[in-house]
Amino acid sequence: MNVKTKIAVYALNLALCVAIILETVFLMYGWGTFAKIAYYAIPSAGIVFSTVVFALDKQALLKSCFVLIICAFVIITVIALLSSLANLNDYKGDGEKIEKLTVIIKDTGKWGMLLYVVIQILQVVILPLPAAVCYIPGSRIWGALPATLLASFGVITGSVIAYFIGRIFGKKAVEWIAGKDSVEKYASYIGNKGKIIFLLMQILPFFPDDILCMVAGLTAMSFPFFIVTIILVRPVIIALYCYLGTGSIIPFSGWGIPVWFAIFAVCIVLAVLSLKYQDKLEKWLVSKFRKNKNQKEDKND
Repeated sequence: MNVKTKIAVYALNLALCVAIILETVFLMYGWGTFAKIAYYAIPSAGIVFSTVVFALDKQALLKSCFVLIICAFVIITVIALLSSLANLNDYKGDGEKIEKLTVIIKDTGKWGMLLYVVIQILQVVILPLPAAVCYIPGSRIWGALPATLLASFGVITGSVIAYFIGRIFGKKAVEWIAGKDSVEKYASYIGNKGKIIFLLMQILPFFPDDILCMVAGLTAMSFPFFIVTIILVRPVIIALYCYLGTGSIIPFSGWGIPVWFAIFAVCIVLAVLSLKYQDKLEKWLVSKFRKNKNQKEDKND
């Protein structure tokens, strides 16, 4: 990414964030305080994060931020337009607005479900979307179990596609998608009998699932091991999000509101810490398990 492109991406990030704020002001005036805080927090975080990674010249993070902001802009634009065109602002509470949105999406029938599955496939292959954005809306619309099944099918399908991108198209294609440095780093981690490390990376939240799946296709990792790992791990994590997202465990009203604020705050802190210390965490994890492996091999000798 040259200097002009980097500046253009940064400027587009700022423009989209400002557009989200303006949409919230003029089209979503009827929403409650909690919803407005969320709508304002997303573009505000986008502006801050874009500025930081732009200043630090973190081009891969700047591109990822750009994709996330585009997704946020599309989602919030749809909600803003529906708020205006479907008269959602006329409903008294946010709960009633969400129920109306749910009915609108449900009325699309199988097409809505198909779109939900396609989003899960894309978030594995090309869109680095947060898990909460991908899974929770489905649980609110169709319920926890259907959303878990639909999202799991999409994620497993996307993971298989990512694996075979690496297996069929090779290293150059994966480097074009994920970046050379990331590919080389993760290939060194999970290559040469790194099956346990790959399994742990699928479980832990701060590793990029899409890149790992593509890199797995570049290594000697067999497809049976890969697909069994994905099937065993990913649906469990998806189910956790979906069942929490229904609001039956932690409600989106009353005592649940401060709890959700606390959860989001913890997630933000963990995201910042993982961004800052990700390399150290990765190196510690790899060195820990390689050390244990070497000790076992020495004992066997």
